[in-house]
Order: sequence, then structure tokens, then C-alpha cells
Amino acid sequence: MAFLGGPRLLDWASSPPHLQFNRFVLTGYRPVSSGSGCLRSLFYLHNELGNIYTHGALPIIYCTLACTPFPRAIALLSYTALSTYAIFCAVTARSSVRRLRSFAWQALFRFFFFYLRWVGLGTGHPSSLRSYLIMDGLALLGGVINISRVPERWKPGRFDYWFNSHQIMHVLVVVSILYLHWGVVADLQWIANYACPTD
Repeated sequence: MAFLGGPRLLDWASSPPHLQFNRFVLTGYRPVSSGSGCLRSLFYLHNELGNIYTHGALPIIYCTLACTPFPRAIALLSYTALSTYAIFCAVTARSSVRRLRSFAWQALFRFFFFYLRWVGLGTGHPSSLRSYLIMDGLALLGGVINISRVPERWKPGRFDYWFNSHQIMHVLVVVSILYLHWGVVADLQWIANYACPTD
């Protein structure tokens, strides 16, 4: 089914192998496209359109270690390297579970900094920790929904274009980014008025 002059869409079996990660979404797959074809796909209906229209932990680390410059620099470099590796693992993952697992080390790294704040060894605005925990909780929930393939698992074909697990995951990630934003804004306002204690 094409909409607004798009190409003939494919079913799951005819779609490129790298898109065959959800056997419960039966139709609406884009064919392999050029760069301009990908750009045109913003304007016709296909099963990834909702994902396209719905897509930073470094400030968390920076504010947590605001008064310790050398450990802060090491932590920021480590998190950047870890994130690069996680993206590589996610892009080359052969299953949704492995794709989600790719980001586990990043989450553990962030939780270490949440722990530092919680026990009083890190700095930052008192309300931001709650925002960051909600952010990660929503992102995790989105990942679990995505790999469980619910609701399309229950009614294959019914959720090909709207409300499939991948789109629900994107919405939860967007909401989690709002919580990240609120936490970062609180931290940035806090750090603008905070003076590190002198020893």
C-alpha cells in the first residue's frame, strides 16, 4: 500500500534481511533506497514512519563530578568510548535482545553515577536524580516492549503501520528524553550557582 506517491511497499518475506527483525509486522516495509529515496520516505506511509518522527548522559557525569576535574575527564572519555562501542554492537547485533543488551554497560555506568549522587559522593541538583532514574526506567520499558513484540505478536498484521512495539518504544524513548532534559536543566541551573568547596 503506497501513500502520497511512495514506492510499492514490501511484505516481511520480501523485505531486506536487515529489516526482518519483527516477524509480526507483516507489511509496509520500504524497499532498499538511495539517499534521496530515504528522504522521500518522510512523505509517504510505511511501517517505519512513526519511528522516524519520534527520535545525553554526558551532563549527568559532568555535574556529578563537577568538583573533581581529572576523574570527570576520565569518566567523560570512558563513557564516550563505551557509547561508541555500544552503538557498534547494536548496529551489528543479530537479534533484538542483543541490540538491547548492547546498551547495558552504558546503563550500568550511568547507575554508578546515580549511586554516587545518592550516597552524597557526587554533586548535582537534588531533583535531577529522580528525573534520570525515570528516564532510564522508561527507556528500559521501551526496550522490553520492543523485544517482546507486543502488541503485534497477539494480532499479526493489525499493527503493521501504527502502534506496533517499535513505535511504542520510540514514544517511550521520547518521553524519557523529556525527563533527561528536565534533569539536565535542573543540573545546569544548579551548577551555574554552585561553588566547589575548597580544601
